[in-house]
Amino acid sequence: MGRPRKFDDDMVLDRATELFWRYGVDAVSIRDLEVGLDLKAPSIYRRFESKEQLLVRCLDRYVDQTVGGRVRRFLDDDDPLRGLRAFFASVLRPHAGEQHPRGCLLTTTAGHAEATTPDIRAALDRGFGTIEAAFRRQLERAKAAGQVDACTDTESVAKALLMSLQGLLVLARSGAGDLQAGIEATMRAVGSN
Repeated sequence: MGRPRKFDDDMVLDRATELFWRYGVDAVSIRDLEVGLDLKAPSIYRRFESKEQLLVRCLDRYVDQTVGGRVRRFLDDDDPLRGLRAFFASVLRPHAGEQHPRGCLLTTTAGHAEATTPDIRAALDRGFGTIEAAFRRQLERAKAAGQVDACTDTESVAKALLMSLQGLLVLARSGAGDLQAGIEATMRAVGSN
């Protein structure tokens, strides 16, 4: 009988996510994972097969918990455009105990070389697709409420909002200032369609 696991998979995924998010997937080595997870490489490989598969699991969990939580928290607002504005503005606030916004795990991962592997690319596509679909639903609600023009192509506008959000996340992580004005301009453009 083998030794009992020191940490459950959720705890390992939380710790690995933190490393990937903070330092970037390309900068995190198996040795970094060993130290950060307090596990030896063979244990990591037994559980997750590879660093790539560990990252895929981290991305999927991040989308389920963090992105899904933000979608529920902000986009379930009775006022669709107010919820959309709040969703965008929320990325400007740092996580608890941090001085600067950290951006999005999807966004930071997409900018790394390892993001081109098929499994990681598929995980990123699932994550970005979740956000885009939430924006599309929000725009449909805004259209039904008369907040956007009835002729609005919600699919194209949702894609444009996803692109705008990704730029906002990069700028917020880099410490750029006065991003709220850009959010307001984006919301005015959406509402004027």
